[in-house]
Amino acid sequence: MTETGELIIEGLLTTWDRGDCVNLSPMGARLNAFGKRLQLRPFKTSRSYTNLMETNSGVFHITDDVHLIARAAIGDVQPMAELSMITGAKAYRLKDTCRWYLVELDTAEQEGPRATLEMTIQQSGRVRDFAGFNRAKHAVIEAAILATRVGILPDQEIRQQLTALEPWITKTGGIPERDAFALLKHTVGEKMNHNESLRE
Repeated sequence: MTETGELIIEGLLTTWDRGDCVNLSPMGARLNAFGKRLQLRPFKTSRSYTNLMETNSGVFHITDDVHLIARAAIGDVQPMAELSMITGAKAYRLKDTCRWYLVELDTAEQEGPRATLEMTIQQSGRVRDFAGFNRAKHAVIEAAILATRVGILPDQEIRQQLTALEPWITKTGGIPERDAFALLKHTVGEKMNHNESLRE
């Protein structure tokens, strides 16, 4: 929870460029308590940031599909997840999701490596119920975040955190969660080995 009492929700963000090439990435969003605004903080080196600056809009999704979150975190969403056009808008949302929010850029603070983007919610919708709370799903989300921090956090810290998360997967996870966690562990290991070889 933030200092203002608002929650940061982990989800997926679709953005697109002027050529309608869609990008899917994991993203934490700070949702306004009244449901009218949300805040995004993408890295300025990311495709999400570039697209948001180019088209001023995106769609934030709340989903329980942790395997898709894992794939998005490592940049492996090929083929792209099935998309739907939002009625009355040139905007792309995930066809399979729990909730979605079409957002439009209001203001952007550019200081630091991450931009702070204040977004106004233009439309929202519900597709299906959230599956429910599960420790394995939370573990996959934490592992996905760690996968995006290779080269930022110390390798040993990432390894220790992945090791601590693994019992949650083995005790409470199904096949999707086990597969997602295995994919993330493998990708993190490859990234670390690659970075190590560059340092030698």
